[in-house]
Amino acid sequence: MEQFKDPLIIMLLCSAAISLCMGQYDDAFSITMAIIIVVTVAFIQEYRSEKSLEALTRLVPPKCHCIRNGIVEDILAKHLVPGDLILIGTGDRVPADVRLVEAVDLSVDESSFTGETTPAVKTTLPHPRDAVVAPSNISYMGTFVCSGHGKGLVIATGEHTQFGGVFKMMQLEESPKTPLQKSLGGLGTQLSFYSLIIIGIITLMGWIKGMQLMHVLTIGVR
Repeated sequence: MEQFKDPLIIMLLCSAAISLCMGQYDDAFSITMAIIIVVTVAFIQEYRSEKSLEALTRLVPPKCHCIRNGIVEDILAKHLVPGDLILIGTGDRVPADVRLVEAVDLSVDESSFTGETTPAVKTTLPHPRDAVVAPSNISYMGTFVCSGHGKGLVIATGEHTQFGGVFKMMQLEESPKTPLQKSLGGLGTQLSFYSLIIIGIITLMGWIKGMQLMHVLTIGVR
């Protein structure tokens, strides 16, 4: 996990290990509990992000109706290739980005892309080049067919679809840090750096004075 790369966490882990070796169990327990709390919070955040991505993957249907050699076949959506002709109808999720060649009273819920709650009416009419609205002759992977039925030629599959692009961006996107988080991150790095310097100086001075190493480390860690 990324949290274990944080300089402050690394320093706390070292402090806990040294305290444990020197028999300072109370200190070791307190430091370990602080680390567990921080790591647990980070794990929960990562878990929620993974669940959000899983929810997106459920929008993609596992199977679809495809016409090959004039025969309608039920195939896995992941086996579709550009150029395949598929059938979609009420209650289906579109398995790939398709250009419609037949649309009978077809309306599709595209709220996952456009945010519009009203289903989009689909036609086979070509999309004007200067139009600013979503093309009516294209249906995107993961969208839901509310009514009607139609046929479409697959133009993109998997990660090459509009849905796939959004999915990849969500995987790569990191939540932006707030100014407070940035300040605390910098403060943690500085504290770790200065703490190590102070511990090093205390240890060196104690060693020069002939003090026992374990005793000097105890003073330095505390």
